[in-house]
Amino acid sequence: MSGLLLLLACSQPFVVEDTGDSSRDSAADSAGPEDTGDVEPLSVCINEFMPHNAASAYDGLGLASDWIELHNPGEVDLDLTGWTLTDDVGETDKHLFDGLGLGAGGYLLLWASGDEAAGPDHVGFSLAQEGGEVGLYDPDGQGAVVQYGTVETDFAVARLTDCCSGAGCLDFTFRGTPGYSNEPIVYETVPMIAPGSIWRYWTGAAVDNSWSLPAYYDDAWLSGTAPLGYGDAQATMIEYGGDPANKWITSWFRLAFDVTGVDQLETMTIDLMRDDGALVYVNGTEVLRSNMPEGEVVATTLASAVTASETGFYTFSLDPGPLFEGTNVVAVELHQASVTTTDAAFDLALSGDRRVQ
Repeated sequence: MSGLLLLLACSQPFVVEDTGDSSRDSAADSAGPEDTGDVEPLSVCINEFMPHNAASAYDGLGLASDWIELHNPGEVDLDLTGWTLTDDVGETDKHLFDGLGLGAGGYLLLWASGDEAAGPDHVGFSLAQEGGEVGLYDPDGQGAVVQYGTVETDFAVARLTDCCSGAGCLDFTFRGTPGYSNEPIVYETVPMIAPGSIWRYWTGAAVDNSWSLPAYYDDAWLSGTAPLGYGDAQATMIEYGGDPANKWITSWFRLAFDVTGVDQLETMTIDLMRDDGALVYVNGTEVLRSNMPEGEVVATTLASAVTASETGFYTFSLDPGPLFEGTNVVAVELHQASVTTTDAAFDLALSGDRRVQ
């Protein structure tokens, strides 16, 4: 990436200098910023921008216009009327804000489409991919300018943390985060079901269609610690019928568990041990089909193939949408690939991920 090579090769990749404009007082703002006068930092910063957008974001017209993101790191809403934005510090008022505001802690995404008539979030210039500058000025004439070299398509020039300054603050990021924070996202794992949990299970006659729903009455089912199955050293041995040459194809498992803060979860991870195939339901919704054919599945449906690993776990990252706040139920039907199978195994772990910041 030519822009990245420039960043590595130059001691001052984003060269920022005083424009010398006596009517506008420019504060240097770059990877190695320096104040050019006795000025306070602007209350709004140029947080990131993309000089050649091909597919990172689309404006209200469905066009991939260049974009500039401003951020207000303060605790007070700001009226941007009278502020100006430019791609040429020799002409600081190329775009005059009128009627736009930026809330406390908020982000304003502007489209450098060159067509101000397209809407109040469009500016009348576009950014040069081969290098240029972006300047922001407040009504008092105080300004901040970032100059940049060549930037590859769909790479943003971005602050590594919102409105940071100082050496190493600016870098290139693929696609950027237009309209959102640049802060690194930190996740924590929320355990819900541990491997080796105690499950309700049923073998033999097929269960009715409501078996995967939370309200299903499973008190008549047996219970045992996972891994459950037969033929290997399972913690709980389950029945497979009286004929080793004609074993039952399917066995069913259920487990109730509690979740708090479900609206904060961004992903749900299932680690599944299944010999041979399985369907997994959360609160009656099928969320996972592993080593099973498409279409309707009944008690006699064979798994697609003999599993390659009899005791290994397969990991799946899923949408947490089917989870409820409070009590939930995971229901799993385990299918064998053959009536003459020599072993069966099931276990499952479930966790979620939520943002810490």
